[in-house]
Amino acid sequence: MKALKFALIPAAVALLTGACGNTSTVTTNQNQPQVAQSAPVATPDELAAARANFKKHCAGCHGENADGGVKEIDGHKLKVPGLRAGHALMHPDEKFVKQISEGDEEMPAFKDKLKPEEIKDLVRFIRKDLQGKQ
Repeated sequence: MKALKFALIPAAVALLTGACGNTSTVTTNQNQPQVAQSAPVATPDELAAARANFKKHCAGCHGENADGGVKEIDGHKLKVPGLRAGHALMHPDEKFVKQISEGDEEMPAFKDKLKPEEIKDLVRFIRKDLQGKQ
């Protein structure tokens, strides 16, 4: 009986070692979906310059969030319109371009400070980032 135990132990160890060390692969007839691995592509911020121009030229009066309101500018109290709601939502882009370029009663003209393309990009920034339009 003891001899049988001694014979079975090495046989069991050999079977376990063989099973654990088996590195063969199993082939199936099923196609496995291939997943494309690609690095995420960073998209450039196409309105970064317009955002900077807004901060530099517009936020002082219209506010960082373009909410407008009563502002004191150069010792004068002005009621500055917001750009996120009200009439600003209804203005066509051309009106914004003209108002930014030429100014009006209280708003200064920016045609000498900004290029025409910068003014158009500023309108795109207002529409997209501030008003949520595409």
